[in-house]
Amino acid sequence: MPRTRKSPKKTAIAEKSGAANNSSWVFIMKEGSLHSKDDAHPVLVKLRHPATNRASMYAFSPGDTDVQEVIAFKDDKRSWFVDDTVRSNGKMYFSTPVDPLFLILPYLQKSKQTMPLDQCLHDEDYPETYRLSTCQNAKLCLIADQKGSDSLKAFKYNEEKTLKWLQKKVERVSEVVKQKGVHVSQGAISANFVKSMKNMTGTQEEFAVYAYGIISQYLPKELSQKLRVHMNLPDESETKKRKPSSPNKATDEKKSKTEINQEPTQDEYFDTISAGKPVKAPTLTKKDLAMKKAAAGSKSITSFFMKK
Repeated sequence: MPRTRKSPKKTAIAEKSGAANNSSWVFIMKEGSLHSKDDAHPVLVKLRHPATNRASMYAFSPGDTDVQEVIAFKDDKRSWFVDDTVRSNGKMYFSTPVDPLFLILPYLQKSKQTMPLDQCLHDEDYPETYRLSTCQNAKLCLIADQKGSDSLKAFKYNEEKTLKWLQKKVERVSEVVKQKGVHVSQGAISANFVKSMKNMTGTQEEFAVYAYGIISQYLPKELSQKLRVHMNLPDESETKKRKPSSPNKATDEKKSKTEINQEPTQDEYFDTISAGKPVKAPTLTKKDLAMKKAAAGSKSITSFFMKK
């Protein structure tokens, strides 16, 4: 038998807050992504989303060294079997890695002074935000300037550094999308539609705009606009202006222009007369004149049904 490639292993976690009320849910993540050597489970907390400023769920590894965003998938027509119970709610949660700098960035922007990161991340509405200060992949030097001694680790937001860092993020995402052959041109039916020919997937600018849209989902609106200007990308209004019309729309427009310049048909002419509206008689073509000449002297079919 031919050997098949195994898919990555995943870990499913089903937590119960009470067996009596069957309050259980399903959580799926890549095996070993947030687990420690002693098999400790990740911690789920609510943090402020950097773009929406609303509560969003995140999973921290033991020791708060890594963080992942928790995304919910809901299907009302789905159920889960958890141990000896049936969960009628088919909602499923899964996690995906996220750069902690996106979550730290809004706090650095609001901070007017140079201060240690743990003080900068103080949030009364979301007290678990302090966990971001210990993430090992949070390279603050990419978005801020460090002041004072290394033991103090005080930082101040640097917009120029941040825009350069975000531009690199957009360029990396753009390159990945391009390698995947995702169809990102303005005539695409869906952002997930993949063309068989990679040279038909879009221009370099369209890839950049598509990647910019992905990155902007984790940015405050004002910073997102600054990034667009920094990268010299077209805004939404310019994109809509250059958006080509669909084939059906172009055909309809061509048809409407033809109808405007066209003479009224014979049926339309007599309908208008019956309504008592003055109209211009239709212009007869050579074909119409030939048919009229050939029919000269012949009786109308209605004459056979008239009283004699």
